Amino acid sequence: ASAPLPGKSCGLDSQLMCNQTQKDDNDMPSEEDFSSFVPVIASVLNHITTRNQEITCTSEKLKVFHSLKVPPIGTSDYLNRIVKYAYCSGECFIFALIYLDRLITANKNCHITPYNVHRLLITSVLLAAKARDDTYYSNAYYSAIGGISNAEINKLEGTFLVLVDFNLFVSPETYDQYKTYLMQHSSSTRDAPAMGPPSKAPQACPSSSTGATAMDEDDNAQTGVGAMNTS
Repeated sequence: ASAPLPGKSCGLDSQLMCNQTQKDDNDMPSEEDFSSFVPVIASVLNHITTRNQEITCTSEKLKVFHSLKVPPIGTSDYLNRIVKYAYCSGECFIFALIYLDRLITANKNCHITPYNVHRLLITSVLLAAKARDDTYYSNAYYSAIGGISNAEINKLEGTFLVLVDFNLFVSPETYDQYKTYLMQHSSSTRDAPAMGPPSKAPQACPSSSTGATAMDEDDNAQTGVGAMNTS
């Protein structure tokens, strides 16, 4: 189905599109940048979820994000679906990665696993679009992209905000740090998924159970940007 047309006023969940101000085309990332760092984000998340697939130590804080079984759509295809249908700026995906890193770094025993990565990802992009973009779709639209109900994504959004202490501000310095990290690793990410439509549409995830990793826990490589040297 095609995306709905932009609305002209903001509503809560009755409007599928909120327009606040006119977006400046010059503020968008270049196509080259966009096609480079999104596959790296997919590779980062794939690496983390593969590493954490056997984790049994879970945190109640992430219970609402946890599926009873691993969703049938892979992380890369799921991210590609969000990229295709969310119509948000390229910067949003860097913001989303920052938010994920911020969440797992601030909360002990919270881990990104194959069971919770999908809900965490769609929620982080939703919040990134609201924080970064002048024009963004409503929760109802994002729930359709993510294969979950509107009520559930509302709950996920609230939980995510609590876990990051409602801190969605990203300084230019932090943004540049994460983007530089992604761009530096884009040339070495040969197995990252190409931009384009997913191989199959996501199915609604089963209800939560429990689950959770910190992006900066990689022993072999600093997969999470939170582990980067900030000097």
